[in-house]
Amino acid sequence: MRLEEIKKELPETPDFIHRMMVEEVENQLGKKDTAVSIRTPRKKRKWSPVRAAAVAALCALGFSTVAYAGYQLYTMYVEKQGKYGISAGITMEKGTTFFAVPDEIPQVKVQAGYIPEGMEWVDDASGKTRLFYSETPDQGGISIGTVLLDSDDTDQILTETGVIESEKRTFGSREGIYLRFQDLEQDKTFNQVIYLLCPKEYQVVIMNIGDDVTKEDAVKFAENISLVKTGEMEKTENLYSWSEYVSPETEEAEPLETSIAENELPVVKPGEWLEQRVTGETENGEYLELDEVQMRVDSVQVSDDLSLLDGAVLPDGWKEALGSDGKLAVNNLSYIKRGDGVETLDQVVKTETIDQKLLYVTVTYKNPTETPVYHMLYLGSLMLIEQKDGTYSVRDMETGNFQKDGVEYDFVKGDGVASSTGMAYYSIHDEYGNGGNYIPVLNPGEELQVNMAWIVNEPELSKAFLNLSGEGACWEFTETVRETGLVDIRQ
Repeated sequence: MRLEEIKKELPETPDFIHRMMVEEVENQLGKKDTAVSIRTPRKKRKWSPVRAAAVAALCALGFSTVAYAGYQLYTMYVEKQGKYGISAGITMEKGTTFFAVPDEIPQVKVQAGYIPEGMEWVDDASGKTRLFYSETPDQGGISIGTVLLDSDDTDQILTETGVIESEKRTFGSREGIYLRFQDLEQDKTFNQVIYLLCPKEYQVVIMNIGDDVTKEDAVKFAENISLVKTGEMEKTENLYSWSEYVSPETEEAEPLETSIAENELPVVKPGEWLEQRVTGETENGEYLELDEVQMRVDSVQVSDDLSLLDGAVLPDGWKEALGSDGKLAVNNLSYIKRGDGVETLDQVVKTETIDQKLLYVTVTYKNPTETPVYHMLYLGSLMLIEQKDGTYSVRDMETGNFQKDGVEYDFVKGDGVASSTGMAYYSIHDEYGNGGNYIPVLNPGEELQVNMAWIVNEPELSKAFLNLSGEGACWEFTETVRETGLVDIRQ
């Protein structure tokens, strides 16, 4: 479309637009105060030729792109697709031509007019606002963020599957959509979302909600939030938009290497040294990589209780994993066949009860070099490996289509603690970074012992190999794993 044609299609400017222009200028000239933004800039957006021409047309007619909002003309919609799919999006009233986005918009923060009983409010370092129950600070709750309401957004359709409840409704003075997804177990994961349309602020607020929050509390919270200007401005070209959220740019991932010939993978036994690259810092705080640090598994112990950790600070949920007899409770497993999310939901096709065990490993780190390593990252991750016909294999988590006792399934969930191969317990901590699993300093010639522990399903003990590379690989034979090897700690 040519610029002249765009000009001809521009509607007459209503009086309320003129009033909005005046209000916007007054708002942007107001006094500044300090606050934390709830939005994290992502990547630079590309302006489409249509959008650029529309903005140019506005300028040609004497309009300020900062002031033209037209927020009364925008609405959200949600439509069912099959039994469990939905399409959602943002639309304009008939006859509205475009939505011109300013080069800069006022930065805002969320203020809560209602917080459910027992929940706490925090603005974290990334700019995200979170609401959570104090006993589970890292799980569930409500996580709040915003994306830019862009001029391209009315062309974008959000599609979701596995939706068991969808509702378009008004939250206070704002339109929005509430969705609830299939949740086969109450494990404090996000199974609800609220999209809140805020065109006056050029934003869509996205609230991811855990299954520990009732719909009533989530709705009441959304009804009573305010978006308050901080006094700062932020450039829209750097902000993540609704159109990018709905249609993100993705790259095809390389397939995981889930099998390797035995003769291509170095494997040592407990008591034998292996050599790995570690990362840390020099005494002056400069980044350091050291290739010659040695590691040795000194002992592997298995227990059906937590007595090996007596006196230690336990990971979240571990104490609750004990039964009334002081032993680790069983893990109730559900074998699940995936549905298509539109006409069928995920279905439990088999259940099983498995004993859980504590796997406790002691590892020695040795620095044979003349270089001290400060804040040395260490990490042990379990790889559950089948050894058969000269090949090591881990389960291909991407494909699904497994079988057990003649029953086909795609994935397994349990209600126990044995749900991760990542290092849950570690004995040496360093107040550095955000992980804690750092050795404060490993001096030249020094040897230092570290204890690590996992809670695993008992059958997994016969498949356990330990990856000490620090990269955390669990389900793939990465290049580092293939080069530096694993420790065979099978029981």
